[in-house]
Amino acid sequence: MIQITSSMLESLAGSQAIQSFGDTPEYLTGYTPHLAMPSFACTPPETPQEIEKLQLALADLSPDVGRGTGSFYDAQNTPAVDYWLASIWAIKSLNWSSGKDIARSWSQQSARYTDEGFEKAWYSYNIGHKNPITISSLYKRVAEIRSAKGNGGCNLQTRGKFNLLSPNQLAAITSTEWIVKGILPEKGLAALYGPSGCGKSFLAFDLMTAIEHKDYWFRFKVKNRPVVYIGLEGKSGLRTRIAAWQKENGSVPLANLKIITDNFNLKTKGEVVELANQINAENMGNGVIVIDTLNQASPGSDENSSVDMSNNIAHLKLLQELTDGLVIIIHHTGKNAAQGLRGHSSLKAALDANIEVTGGDKKSWLLEKSKDGKDGICRGFTLKVIKLGLDADGDEITSCVVEQDHNLVFTKPEPSGAIQKNALKAIKEKLRLAPKISVEGAIDIIKPTLTATKPNQRGNRARAIIQGLINGGHLNGALENDEGVVWLD
Repeated sequence: MIQITSSMLESLAGSQAIQSFGDTPEYLTGYTPHLAMPSFACTPPETPQEIEKLQLALADLSPDVGRGTGSFYDAQNTPAVDYWLASIWAIKSLNWSSGKDIARSWSQQSARYTDEGFEKAWYSYNIGHKNPITISSLYKRVAEIRSAKGNGGCNLQTRGKFNLLSPNQLAAITSTEWIVKGILPEKGLAALYGPSGCGKSFLAFDLMTAIEHKDYWFRFKVKNRPVVYIGLEGKSGLRTRIAAWQKENGSVPLANLKIITDNFNLKTKGEVVELANQINAENMGNGVIVIDTLNQASPGSDENSSVDMSNNIAHLKLLQELTDGLVIIIHHTGKNAAQGLRGHSSLKAALDANIEVTGGDKKSWLLEKSKDGKDGICRGFTLKVIKLGLDADGDEITSCVVEQDHNLVFTKPEPSGAIQKNALKAIKEKLRLAPKISVEGAIDIIKPTLTATKPNQRGNRARAIIQGLINGGHLNGALENDEGVVWLD
Protein backbone atom coordinates (compact mmCIF):
# COMPACT_ATOMS: atom_id res chain seq x y z
CA MET A 1 0.00 0.00 0.00
CA ILE A 2 1.32 3.46 -0.91
CA GLN A 3 1.89 5.68 2.11
CA ILE A 4 0.54 9.24 1.78
CA THR A 5 2.96 11.66 3.43
CA SER A 6 2.20 15.16 4.74
CA SER A 7 4.31 16.66 1.94
CA MET A 8 2.16 14.84 -0.60
CA LEU A 9 -0.97 16.22 1.04
CA GLU A 10 0.42 19.77 1.07
CA SER A 11 1.30 19.56 -2.63
CA LEU A 12 -2.03 18.14 -3.79
CA ALA A 13 -3.80 21.48 -4.27
CA GLY A 14 -1.09 22.76 -6.56
CA SER A 15 -1.05 19.55 -8.59
CA GLN A 16 -4.51 19.84 -10.09
CA ALA A 17 -4.06 22.49 -12.83
CA ILE A 18 -4.71 19.87 -15.53
CA GLN A 19 -7.27 20.43 -18.31
CA SER A 20 -8.85 16.98 -18.56
CA PHE A 21 -10.94 14.94 -16.17
CA GLY A 22 -8.65 11.95 -16.43
CA ASP A 23 -5.25 13.18 -15.21
CA THR A 24 -4.15 12.81 -11.62
CA PRO A 25 -0.93 13.05 -9.60
CA GLU A 26 1.29 10.04 -10.23
CA TYR A 27 1.33 8.96 -6.60
CA LEU A 28 -2.50 8.62 -6.61
CA THR A 29 -2.64 6.37 -9.67
CA GLY A 30 -4.42 3.11 -8.80
CA TYR A 31 -4.94 4.24 -5.25
CA THR A 32 -8.19 5.02 -3.47
CA PRO A 33 -7.40 6.66 -0.11
CA HIS A 34 -9.83 6.28 2.76
CA LEU A 35 -8.92 9.16 5.02
CA ALA A 36 -11.08 10.58 7.77
CA MET A 37 -12.58 13.87 6.65
CA PRO A 38 -12.09 16.94 8.86
CA SER A 39 -15.10 18.47 10.57
CA PHE A 40 -15.54 22.04 9.32
CA ALA A 41 -17.63 24.33 11.47
CA CYS A 42 -19.63 25.48 8.43
CA THR A 43 -20.41 21.99 7.15
CA PRO A 44 -24.20 21.52 6.99
CA PRO A 45 -25.77 18.25 8.15
CA GLU A 46 -26.88 15.62 5.63
CA THR A 47 -30.64 16.18 5.76
CA PRO A 48 -33.25 15.97 2.96
CA GLN A 49 -33.47 19.77 3.01
CA GLU A 50 -29.70 20.23 2.64
CA ILE A 51 -29.51 17.56 -0.08
CA GLU A 52 -32.25 19.33 -2.02
CA LYS A 53 -30.48 22.66 -1.49
CA LEU A 54 -27.26 21.25 -2.98
CA GLN A 55 -29.03 19.70 -5.95
CA LEU A 56 -30.81 22.98 -6.70
CA ALA A 57 -27.48 24.80 -6.53
CA LEU A 58 -25.83 22.34 -8.93
CA ALA A 59 -28.64 23.00 -11.41
CA ASP A 60 -27.14 26.49 -11.85
CA LEU A 61 -23.62 25.16 -12.45
CA SER A 62 -22.51 23.55 -15.71
CA PRO A 63 -20.52 20.29 -15.63
CA ASP A 64 -19.34 21.11 -19.18
CA VAL A 65 -16.92 23.81 -18.01
CA GLY A 66 -13.19 23.08 -17.93
CA ARG A 67 -11.57 21.21 -15.09
CA GLY A 68 -10.01 24.31 -13.54
CA THR A 69 -7.50 24.51 -10.74
CA GLY A 70 -9.82 23.54 -7.92
CA SER A 71 -11.00 27.04 -7.01
CA PHE A 72 -14.06 29.15 -7.85
CA TYR A 73 -11.97 32.36 -7.76
CA ASP A 74 -8.48 33.38 -8.93
CA ALA A 75 -5.87 35.28 -6.93
CA GLN A 76 -7.65 38.59 -7.67
CA ASN A 77 -10.95 37.11 -6.38
CA THR A 78 -12.35 37.07 -9.92
CA PRO A 79 -14.78 34.20 -10.61
CA ALA A 80 -13.03 31.37 -12.45
CA VAL A 81 -14.46 30.34 -15.82
CA ASP A 82 -13.55 26.69 -15.24
CA TYR A 83 -14.79 25.29 -11.94
CA TRP A 84 -15.63 21.58 -12.41
CA LEU A 85 -12.91 20.36 -10.03
CA ALA A 86 -13.79 23.05 -7.48
CA SER A 87 -17.39 21.82 -7.48
CA ILE A 88 -16.31 18.22 -6.93
CA TRP A 89 -14.02 19.18 -4.07
CA ALA A 90 -16.68 21.40 -2.46
CA ILE A 91 -19.11 18.46 -2.41
CA LYS A 92 -16.37 16.14 -1.14
CA SER A 93 -15.76 18.53 1.77
CA LEU A 94 -19.27 17.81 3.09
CA ASN A 95 -18.31 14.23 3.96
CA TRP A 96 -21.89 13.11 3.23
CA SER A 97 -22.69 9.48 2.46
CA SER A 98 -24.70 10.71 -0.54
CA GLY A 99 -22.15 13.32 -1.65
CA LYS A 100 -20.27 11.18 -4.14
CA ASP A 101 -23.46 10.03 -5.86
CA ILE A 102 -24.71 13.61 -6.11
CA ALA A 103 -21.40 14.80 -7.58
CA ARG A 104 -21.27 11.88 -10.02
CA SER A 105 -24.86 12.39 -11.18
CA TRP A 106 -24.15 16.07 -11.87
CA SER A 107 -20.88 15.30 -13.68
CA GLN A 108 -22.50 12.63 -15.85
CA GLN A 109 -24.51 15.35 -17.59
CA SER A 110 -21.31 16.22 -19.48
CA ALA A 111 -20.37 14.28 -22.62
CA ARG A 112 -16.74 14.36 -21.42
CA TYR A 113 -17.52 12.37 -18.26
CA THR A 114 -15.49 9.23 -17.51
CA ASP A 115 -15.68 7.05 -14.41
CA GLU A 116 -11.90 7.00 -14.11
CA GLY A 117 -11.56 10.76 -14.33
CA PHE A 118 -14.30 11.32 -11.79
CA GLU A 119 -12.85 8.82 -9.30
CA LYS A 120 -9.41 10.42 -9.50
CA ALA A 121 -10.81 13.91 -9.05
CA TRP A 122 -13.00 12.85 -6.12
CA TYR A 123 -10.11 11.30 -4.19
CA SER A 124 -7.67 14.10 -5.00
CA TYR A 125 -9.34 16.50 -2.56
CA ASN A 126 -6.61 17.83 -0.26
CA ILE A 127 -7.90 17.43 3.28
CA GLY A 128 -4.56 18.66 4.65
CA HIS A 129 -4.54 22.01 2.86
CA LYS A 130 -4.27 25.02 5.17
CA ASN A 131 -7.25 26.67 3.43
CA PRO A 132 -9.33 23.86 1.90
CA ILE A 133 -12.26 24.61 -0.37
CA THR A 134 -15.68 24.11 1.28
CA ILE A 135 -19.31 24.11 0.20
CA SER A 136 -19.62 27.79 1.15
CA SER A 137 -17.59 28.75 -1.93
CA LEU A 138 -19.93 26.77 -4.16
CA TYR A 139 -23.03 28.40 -2.67
CA LYS A 140 -21.43 31.84 -2.94
CA ARG A 141 -20.70 31.30 -6.65
CA VAL A 142 -24.23 30.02 -7.30
CA ALA A 143 -25.75 33.06 -5.57
CA GLU A 144 -23.67 35.31 -7.86
CA ILE A 145 -24.79 33.40 -10.94
CA ARG A 146 -28.42 33.62 -9.92
CA SER A 147 -28.12 37.32 -9.19
CA ALA A 148 -26.62 37.89 -12.65
CA LYS A 149 -29.52 35.98 -14.18
CA GLY A 150 -31.99 38.19 -12.34
CA ASN A 151 -33.23 35.42 -10.05
CA GLY A 152 -33.08 37.58 -6.98
CA GLY A 153 -29.71 36.28 -5.80
CA CYS A 154 -31.23 33.58 -3.60
CA ASN A 155 -29.17 33.54 -0.42
CA LEU A 156 -28.25 29.89 -0.21
CA GLN A 157 -25.95 30.42 2.76
CA THR A 158 -28.57 31.88 5.08
CA ARG A 159 -31.68 30.10 3.83
CA GLY A 160 -33.13 28.14 6.73
CA LYS A 161 -35.03 24.89 6.97
CA PHE A 162 -38.36 26.58 7.64
CA ASN A 163 -40.46 28.77 5.34
CA LEU A 164 -42.13 31.67 7.14
CA LEU A 165 -45.25 32.49 5.14
CA SER A 166 -47.49 35.51 5.39
CA PRO A 167 -51.28 34.94 5.27
CA ASN A 168 -51.29 36.16 1.66
CA GLN A 169 -48.50 33.75 0.72
CA LEU A 170 -50.35 30.89 2.38
CA ALA A 171 -53.55 31.81 0.52
CA ALA A 172 -51.62 31.76 -2.76
CA ILE A 173 -50.61 28.12 -2.31
CA THR A 174 -52.64 26.02 -4.70
CA SER A 175 -54.90 23.24 -3.51
CA THR A 176 -53.94 19.58 -3.82
CA GLU A 177 -52.93 18.49 -7.31
CA TRP A 178 -54.09 14.96 -8.14
CA ILE A 179 -52.45 12.31 -10.26
CA VAL A 180 -55.65 10.24 -9.99
CA LYS A 181 -58.30 12.83 -9.21
CA GLY A 182 -59.75 12.48 -5.75
CA ILE A 183 -57.78 9.28 -5.11
CA LEU A 184 -54.00 9.80 -5.26
CA PRO A 185 -52.14 13.10 -4.87
CA GLU A 186 -49.52 14.16 -7.39
CA LYS A 187 -46.88 14.29 -4.66
CA GLY A 188 -46.64 12.42 -1.38
CA LEU A 189 -46.68 8.93 0.07
CA ALA A 190 -49.42 6.34 -0.48
CA ALA A 191 -50.05 2.64 0.11
CA LEU A 192 -52.01 -0.06 -1.67
CA TYR A 193 -52.45 -3.03 0.62
CA GLY A 194 -54.38 -6.23 1.16
CA PRO A 195 -54.03 -9.91 2.09
CA SER A 196 -52.08 -12.35 -0.06
CA GLY A 197 -53.93 -13.41 -3.20
CA CYS A 198 -56.35 -10.46 -3.24
CA GLY A 199 -55.07 -9.19 -6.60
CA LYS A 200 -53.25 -6.11 -5.32
CA SER A 201 -50.23 -6.57 -7.63
CA PHE A 202 -52.53 -6.86 -10.66
CA LEU A 203 -54.43 -3.78 -9.50
CA ALA A 204 -51.17 -1.90 -8.96
CA PHE A 205 -49.99 -2.75 -12.48
CA ASP A 206 -53.33 -1.60 -13.90
CA LEU A 207 -52.94 1.67 -11.98
CA MET A 208 -49.39 2.14 -13.26
CA THR A 209 -50.32 1.66 -16.90
CA ALA A 210 -53.21 4.11 -16.50
CA ILE A 211 -50.88 6.75 -15.06
CA GLU A 212 -48.38 6.06 -17.84
CA HIS A 213 -50.72 6.70 -20.77
CA LYS A 214 -54.49 6.57 -20.09
CA ASP A 215 -56.99 9.34 -19.38
CA TYR A 216 -58.98 7.57 -16.68
CA TRP A 217 -58.66 4.85 -14.04
CA PHE A 218 -61.97 3.43 -12.81
CA ARG A 219 -63.54 6.61 -14.29
CA PHE A 220 -61.31 8.90 -12.22
CA LYS A 221 -59.33 11.39 -14.30
CA VAL A 222 -55.60 10.67 -14.56
CA LYS A 223 -52.54 12.83 -15.22
CA ASN A 224 -49.92 11.01 -17.27
CA ARG A 225 -46.53 10.79 -15.59
CA PRO A 226 -43.46 8.53 -15.77
CA VAL A 227 -43.73 5.42 -13.59
CA VAL A 228 -40.93 3.38 -12.01
CA TYR A 229 -41.92 -0.06 -10.69
CA ILE A 230 -39.59 -1.79 -8.23
CA GLY A 231 -40.74 -5.41 -8.40
CA LEU A 232 -39.22 -7.29 -5.49
CA GLU A 233 -41.96 -9.85 -4.90
CA GLY A 234 -43.26 -12.37 -7.43
CA LYS A 235 -40.61 -11.48 -10.02
CA SER A 236 -41.33 -14.62 -12.04
CA GLY A 237 -44.94 -13.59 -12.60
CA LEU A 238 -44.10 -10.08 -13.72
CA ARG A 239 -43.24 -11.07 -17.30
CA THR A 240 -46.53 -12.92 -17.83
CA ARG A 241 -48.46 -10.08 -16.17
CA ILE A 242 -47.02 -7.64 -18.70
CA ALA A 243 -47.66 -10.04 -21.58
CA ALA A 244 -51.29 -10.48 -20.51
CA TRP A 245 -51.83 -6.74 -20.27
CA GLN A 246 -50.32 -6.14 -23.72
CA LYS A 247 -52.39 -8.92 -25.27
CA GLU A 248 -55.55 -7.38 -23.84
CA ASN A 249 -54.66 -3.74 -24.58
CA GLY A 250 -52.69 -4.00 -27.80
CA SER A 251 -49.05 -3.26 -28.45
CA VAL A 252 -48.80 -0.11 -26.34
CA PRO A 253 -45.08 0.74 -25.99
CA LEU A 254 -45.33 1.89 -22.33
CA ALA A 255 -42.20 3.97 -22.93
CA ASN A 256 -42.59 5.86 -19.66
CA LEU A 257 -42.87 2.74 -17.52
CA LYS A 258 -39.53 1.44 -16.25
CA ILE A 259 -39.13 -1.73 -14.21
CA ILE A 260 -36.43 -2.51 -11.65
CA THR A 261 -35.97 -6.11 -10.56
CA ASP A 262 -32.61 -5.60 -8.84
CA ASN A 263 -32.57 -5.89 -5.07
CA PHE A 264 -33.25 -2.58 -3.34
CA ASN A 265 -32.69 -1.88 0.35
CA LEU A 266 -34.88 0.91 1.67
CA LYS A 267 -33.08 0.77 5.02
CA THR A 268 -29.85 2.09 3.47
CA LYS A 269 -29.91 5.85 2.98
CA GLY A 270 -27.14 5.78 0.41
CA GLU A 271 -29.07 3.30 -1.71
CA VAL A 272 -32.18 5.49 -1.55
CA VAL A 273 -30.19 8.51 -2.72
CA GLU A 274 -28.53 6.47 -5.49
CA LEU A 275 -31.93 5.27 -6.72
CA ALA A 276 -33.31 8.82 -6.70
CA ASN A 277 -30.30 10.15 -8.60
CA GLN A 278 -30.63 7.46 -11.27
CA ILE A 279 -34.37 8.05 -11.64
CA ASN A 280 -33.79 11.79 -12.07
CA ALA A 281 -30.85 11.24 -14.44
CA GLU A 282 -33.06 9.14 -16.72
CA ASN A 283 -35.83 11.78 -16.71
CA MET A 284 -38.20 9.58 -14.70
CA GLY A 285 -38.59 12.01 -11.81
CA ASN A 286 -41.71 14.03 -11.01
CA GLY A 287 -43.72 10.85 -11.50
CA VAL A 288 -44.70 7.75 -9.56
CA ILE A 289 -42.49 5.14 -7.88
CA VAL A 290 -44.14 1.86 -6.85
CA ILE A 291 -42.31 -0.38 -4.37
CA ASP A 292 -43.64 -3.97 -4.37
CA THR A 293 -43.46 -4.77 -1.46
CA LEU A 294 -42.44 -2.80 1.64
CA ASN A 295 -41.46 -6.05 3.35
CA GLN A 296 -39.11 -7.10 0.53
CA ALA A 297 -37.59 -3.61 0.35
CA SER A 298 -36.68 -3.60 4.06
CA PRO A 299 -35.22 -7.06 4.80
CA GLY A 300 -34.72 -7.76 8.47
CA SER A 301 -36.90 -4.87 9.63
CA ASP A 302 -39.31 -5.40 12.49
CA GLU A 303 -42.49 -3.85 11.07
CA ASN A 304 -43.98 -3.59 14.55
CA SER A 305 -41.01 -1.61 15.85
CA SER A 306 -41.49 2.15 15.96
CA VAL A 307 -37.74 2.59 15.37
CA ASP A 308 -37.57 0.37 12.27
CA MET A 309 -40.80 1.71 10.81
CA SER A 310 -39.75 5.31 11.44
CA ASN A 311 -36.52 4.64 9.57
CA ASN A 312 -38.45 3.17 6.63
CA ILE A 313 -40.85 6.11 6.59
CA ALA A 314 -37.99 8.63 6.69
CA HIS A 315 -36.33 6.98 3.69
CA LEU A 316 -39.61 6.74 1.77
CA LYS A 317 -40.11 10.46 2.33
CA LEU A 318 -36.52 11.14 1.29
CA LEU A 319 -37.07 9.22 -1.96
CA GLN A 320 -40.27 11.20 -2.55
CA GLU A 321 -38.58 14.54 -1.88
CA LEU A 322 -35.57 13.81 -4.09
CA THR A 323 -37.73 12.67 -7.03
CA ASP A 324 -40.51 15.22 -6.43
CA GLY A 325 -43.38 12.84 -7.09
CA LEU A 326 -45.55 10.16 -5.51
CA VAL A 327 -44.19 7.02 -3.83
CA ILE A 328 -46.62 4.09 -3.51
CA ILE A 329 -45.81 1.07 -1.37
CA ILE A 330 -47.50 -2.29 -1.85
CA HIS A 331 -48.05 -3.81 1.57
CA HIS A 332 -49.81 -6.66 3.37
CA THR A 333 -52.44 -6.89 6.07
CA GLY A 334 -51.60 -8.57 9.34
CA LYS A 335 -53.02 -11.81 10.71
CA ASN A 336 -56.19 -9.90 11.50
CA ALA A 337 -57.11 -8.26 8.18
CA ALA A 338 -59.65 -6.05 9.94
CA GLN A 339 -56.80 -4.18 11.63
CA GLY A 340 -55.61 -2.85 8.27
CA LEU A 341 -51.99 -2.22 7.34
CA ARG A 342 -49.51 -4.61 8.88
CA GLY A 343 -46.98 -3.12 11.27
CA HIS A 344 -46.58 -0.06 13.44
CA SER A 345 -49.36 2.55 13.38
CA SER A 346 -46.90 5.30 12.42
CA LEU A 347 -47.02 4.04 8.83
CA LYS A 348 -50.70 4.82 8.35
CA ALA A 349 -50.25 8.21 9.99
CA ALA A 350 -47.50 9.09 7.49
CA LEU A 351 -49.59 8.28 4.41
CA ASP A 352 -51.31 10.86 2.25
CA ALA A 353 -53.56 8.18 0.75
CA ASN A 354 -54.27 4.56 1.57
CA ILE A 355 -56.09 2.03 -0.65
CA GLU A 356 -57.32 -1.25 0.81
CA VAL A 357 -57.81 -4.21 -1.56
CA THR A 358 -60.13 -7.09 -0.65
CA GLY A 359 -60.15 -10.46 -2.41
CA GLY A 360 -62.62 -13.32 -2.67
CA ASP A 361 -65.44 -13.58 -5.18
CA LYS A 362 -66.19 -9.87 -4.97
CA LYS A 363 -62.86 -8.10 -5.27
CA SER A 364 -62.79 -4.41 -4.55
CA TRP A 365 -60.61 -1.50 -3.58
CA LEU A 366 -61.50 1.08 -0.95
CA LEU A 367 -59.98 4.53 -0.47
CA GLU A 368 -59.54 4.07 3.25
CA LYS A 369 -57.71 7.35 3.78
CA SER A 370 -57.20 10.52 1.75
CA LYS A 371 -55.78 13.57 3.50
CA ASP A 372 -57.27 15.99 0.97
CA GLY A 373 -60.01 13.89 -0.60
CA LYS A 374 -63.10 11.98 0.44
CA ASP A 375 -62.56 8.72 2.30
CA GLY A 376 -64.73 5.71 1.55
CA ILE A 377 -64.70 5.69 -2.26
CA CYS A 378 -65.05 2.04 -3.29
CA ARG A 379 -64.95 0.23 -6.65
CA GLY A 380 -65.30 -3.41 -7.62
CA PHE A 381 -63.09 -5.28 -10.05
CA THR A 382 -62.56 -8.74 -11.47
CA LEU A 383 -59.46 -10.55 -12.71
CA LYS A 384 -59.90 -11.68 -16.29
CA VAL A 385 -57.80 -14.74 -17.18
CA ILE A 386 -55.65 -14.28 -20.30
CA LYS A 387 -54.22 -17.31 -22.13
CA LEU A 388 -50.66 -16.76 -23.29
CA GLY A 389 -49.76 -20.10 -24.89
CA LEU A 390 -48.07 -23.30 -23.78
CA ASP A 391 -44.87 -23.95 -21.89
CA ALA A 392 -42.21 -26.53 -22.81
CA ASP A 393 -44.28 -29.31 -21.20
CA GLY A 394 -47.42 -28.37 -23.09
CA ASP A 395 -49.12 -26.81 -20.06
CA GLU A 396 -51.09 -23.63 -20.55
CA ILE A 397 -49.53 -20.32 -19.51
CA THR A 398 -52.00 -17.80 -18.12
CA SER A 399 -52.09 -14.52 -16.29
CA CYS A 400 -54.73 -11.91 -15.45
CA VAL A 401 -55.78 -8.35 -16.18
CA VAL A 402 -58.03 -6.08 -14.15
CA GLU A 403 -61.55 -5.24 -15.31
CA GLN A 404 -63.90 -2.90 -13.50
CA ASP A 405 -66.99 -4.65 -12.15
CA HIS A 406 -69.79 -2.21 -12.95
CA ASN A 407 -72.46 -4.57 -11.59
CA LEU A 408 -71.03 -4.79 -8.11
CA VAL A 409 -72.93 -2.47 -5.79
CA PHE A 410 -71.30 -1.73 -2.47
CA THR A 411 -72.97 -0.89 0.80
CA LYS A 412 -70.95 0.19 3.79
CA PRO A 413 -70.96 -2.68 6.31
CA GLU A 414 -72.20 -2.01 9.79
CA PRO A 415 -69.52 -1.38 12.42
CA SER A 416 -68.32 -4.59 14.02
CA GLY A 417 -68.30 -3.51 17.69
CA ALA A 418 -71.47 -3.61 19.81
CA ILE A 419 -70.80 -0.15 21.28
CA GLN A 420 -70.43 1.46 17.83
CA LYS A 421 -73.49 -0.42 16.54
CA ASN A 422 -75.65 0.87 19.40
CA ALA A 423 -74.31 4.41 18.99
CA LEU A 424 -74.93 4.43 15.23
CA LYS A 425 -78.43 3.04 15.70
CA ALA A 426 -79.28 5.82 18.16
CA ILE A 427 -77.91 8.52 15.83
CA LYS A 428 -79.82 7.09 12.84
CA GLU A 429 -83.07 7.31 14.82
CA LYS A 430 -82.44 11.01 15.44
CA LEU A 431 -81.42 11.65 11.81
CA ARG A 432 -84.80 10.38 10.63
CA LEU A 433 -86.19 13.64 11.99
CA ALA A 434 -83.48 16.01 10.74
CA PRO A 435 -80.92 15.93 7.89
CA LYS A 436 -78.06 16.87 10.23
CA ILE A 437 -77.40 17.07 13.95
CA SER A 438 -74.64 18.76 15.90
CA VAL A 439 -71.75 16.75 17.29
CA GLU A 440 -72.73 17.86 20.78
CA GLY A 441 -76.27 16.63 20.11
CA ALA A 442 -74.89 13.30 18.92
CA ILE A 443 -72.81 13.03 22.10
CA ASP A 444 -75.93 13.54 24.21
CA ILE A 445 -77.68 10.80 22.20
CA ILE A 446 -74.83 8.31 22.65
CA LYS A 447 -74.06 8.86 26.34
CA PRO A 448 -77.11 6.92 27.65
CA THR A 449 -75.99 3.86 25.64
CA LEU A 450 -72.61 3.76 27.43
CA THR A 451 -73.83 1.99 30.54
CA ALA A 452 -70.48 0.29 31.17
CA THR A 453 -68.60 3.62 31.16
CA LYS A 454 -68.30 5.84 34.24
CA PRO A 455 -70.71 8.80 33.99
CA ASN A 456 -67.93 11.42 34.13
CA GLN A 457 -66.14 9.71 31.20
CA ARG A 458 -69.10 9.19 28.89
CA GLY A 459 -68.79 12.53 27.09
CA ASN A 460 -65.21 11.91 25.95
CA ARG A 461 -66.02 8.29 25.12
CA ALA A 462 -69.01 9.36 23.01
CA ARG A 463 -66.88 11.90 21.16
CA ALA A 464 -64.29 9.21 20.35
CA ILE A 465 -67.03 6.88 19.09
CA ILE A 466 -68.37 9.59 16.76
CA GLN A 467 -64.88 10.16 15.37
CA GLY A 468 -64.50 6.42 14.83
CA LEU A 469 -67.82 6.26 12.97
CA ILE A 470 -66.70 9.16 10.75
CA ASN A 471 -63.29 7.58 10.09
CA GLY A 472 -64.99 4.30 9.22
CA GLY A 473 -67.28 5.99 6.71
CA HIS A 474 -70.46 5.26 8.67
CA LEU A 475 -71.10 8.95 9.34
CA ASN A 476 -70.18 12.17 7.57
CA GLY A 477 -68.80 15.03 9.62
CA ALA A 478 -67.87 18.66 8.98
CA LEU A 479 -67.75 22.15 10.46
CA GLU A 480 -70.67 24.44 9.69
CA ASN A 481 -70.73 27.93 11.18
CA ASP A 482 -67.96 26.90 13.58
CA GLU A 483 -70.03 23.97 14.86
CA GLY A 484 -69.37 20.31 14.21
CA VAL A 485 -72.25 18.48 12.53
CA VAL A 486 -72.83 14.88 11.42
CA TRP A 487 -75.15 13.33 8.85
CA LEU A 488 -75.75 10.17 6.82
CA ASP A 489 -75.26 9.73 3.07
